[in-house]
Amino acid sequence: AARGVRTSLPSRWCSCLTPYAEVKAIASGNPAVLTLAEADAELQRLNLLKKNHLDEQYVARRSVRDLPGTIGSLSERLSKLTADQGTATVHAADRVTIGKRSCSRDYVSAALGDSLQTLPERVMQKQRFPLGTYRGLRFGMVLNPQWAPEVYLEGATTRLDTLSRDHHGPRAILNALERLAGAYGSECVRVQQDLSIAEAQLRDYQARLGKPFLHDAYLSELTGLRDQLKTGLSGAAHQPDNEEGLSVSELAEKIKALKAAHSIEATPQRARQKHSSAEEPVTARIRRRTEAIPVSGPAIQQDATAPEAGAAQRPESTQDSSVKPQMTFQERIALERQRKDDGPSPP
Repeated sequence: AARGVRTSLPSRWCSCLTPYAEVKAIASGNPAVLTLAEADAELQRLNLLKKNHLDEQYVARRSVRDLPGTIGSLSERLSKLTADQGTATVHAADRVTIGKRSCSRDYVSAALGDSLQTLPERVMQKQRFPLGTYRGLRFGMVLNPQWAPEVYLEGATTRLDTLSRDHHGPRAILNALERLAGAYGSECVRVQQDLSIAEAQLRDYQARLGKPFLHDAYLSELTGLRDQLKTGLSGAAHQPDNEEGLSVSELAEKIKALKAAHSIEATPQRARQKHSSAEEPVTARIRRRTEAIPVSGPAIQQDATAPEAGAAQRPESTQDSSVKPQMTFQERIALERQRKDDGPSPP
């Protein structure tokens, strides 16, 4: 009988009780067993929150270490982009230089085509080939052994634009240079946004770094009371004059009062994907379609009770009979064979 009663208690409770004390607690209806289980669940939540707090502290330490370098590189890139933007704006009306020749707008395509003829068709490794100057900034091509060629525009910093593998002639290069020179403003805005985000993250992580776990004292006190209650329920040290002189029932009440005095946030849960309408069960779709079909039972019953109204309803029946499901190819073949077997109808 004792073994049968023991199986009703969860295994996580049985681990803290001896078999005799366990059966005695259940048979006597001792509510301290339930209080012990609630304390274990509360401690599990607290330990999970503490683990999350330690993870946040690790991320904060790593971010405080790495973000200054990111902010420095973004600031440097922003200053270089701003300088190149100013250079391109000042020299917007200058002629394009191909090699050492300054070319007008009409002759630049032909001169650039002559320079492209000197480039190798294939390369064994990535190589840069300078071609000239565009709006005060150096430009050229980057040839890759396996990828499409690229156009670079270089000043204080270097920016690239990928060309088509099949079309990388003079006109394509000039269009790429125009795109690169005209996109300095948007690139500066994007880098400025990234810089602002990195600076805000650094301030946030610096404010979080070093903060203690808010429920540390609650966790320590509840752990001590839970251990005393577990020991008292096991019967190993159930004495009236132990430590604070608290009995099992007093420990249970103290745990309840401690839990009522502290409120902790909900344990974070994993985000679950929302089920789309396409994942509706097949049975639900069949039931919904069946309910949408109009019921023809009352109409049939009405026809049976009112035979005199059959003549008035013949057009409707004729209209309903005209809407028949289309026969399959096998059904049509079977119908033709049956007509041939029956033979011609008598005159």
